[in-house]
Amino acid sequence: MTIIKNITKYYFSSFTPFENEDFIDSELGKIPSSWEIVSLKDLVKVFNGYSYKGEDLGSSQDAMATIKNFDRNGGFKLDGFKEINISDRVKPHHYVELYDVLIACTDLTQNADIVGNAEMLLNKSGYNNILISMDLVKVKSLKPEINNYLLNSLLNTERFKNHALGYVNGTTVLHLDKKAITNYKIALPKDLSICEKVGNLLKPFYIQIANNIQENKNLEQLRDTLLPKLMSGEIDVSKIEI
Repeated sequence: MTIIKNITKYYFSSFTPFENEDFIDSELGKIPSSWEIVSLKDLVKVFNGYSYKGEDLGSSQDAMATIKNFDRNGGFKLDGFKEINISDRVKPHHYVELYDVLIACTDLTQNADIVGNAEMLLNKSGYNNILISMDLVKVKSLKPEINNYLLNSLLNTERFKNHALGYVNGTTVLHLDKKAITNYKIALPKDLSICEKVGNLLKPFYIQIANNIQENKNLEQLRDTLLPKLMSGEIDVSKIEI
């Protein structure tokens, strides 16, 4: 993730590739003259999660992503899924696919560790379908030049987090007003082909992270399968030469 953050900062914060351009004043500070300030409401569509009932939960090959999937130190945890039996109340926009961008809109603590955090779904943990719970939203780009890899990188920042905290309310449970997403402003090049270039640059790093997660899952499954057999003596490795 460090490389991803550095690439995003290089292009969209320090504007290093454009340092030879004239810079102009904006509400977000100095930006290259060929850039402009844009609200996310003009760039993305926000989809609410599924408002499930207790009777929907149960052993299933389908699951919901929840706020328990959001690590308080950053990242997406695979042990936070809730298995669910999909009912006819589930709508197409409740489903999420690999590399979709999710934002936590609820936090059960006053520390606000996860509310406003953006994370990408990088593994389905073996489930057939994944929904998002009502505590999350899915954010989709309206611009073909801005892919999910760039979108996630632009939202998974300290600046977006601090912005989101200004839209949080609640006492026992914190809730994020969805306007925090649509009202957020970023600097973008007027030539969106630059965004397409950076998004394609970021893509292999996210795919590598997803592959690493799956490889770790495979190794864990192999360990859980072999270890009991080794402990019971069903598998004898005493004569194996290394």
